[in-house]
Amino acid sequence: MNYWIWALHYDWATPEMVKQAIRYKDCSPEDLQKGVEKKLITAEQYKEITGEAI
Repeated sequence: MNYWIWALHYDWATPEMVKQAIRYKDCSPEDLQKGVEKKLITAEQYKEITGEAI
């Protein structure tokens, strides 16, 4: 699992930080989707970060 998913799950990172990580290609929407599937982040967090519903 991507570091940023764990960081978001444990409140070590904010959604804005994850958005920046996506811009730097350090995390991807696919990584976020896997995080939702494993219940590490919520669908609402996914939507807030990507702007798209899962």
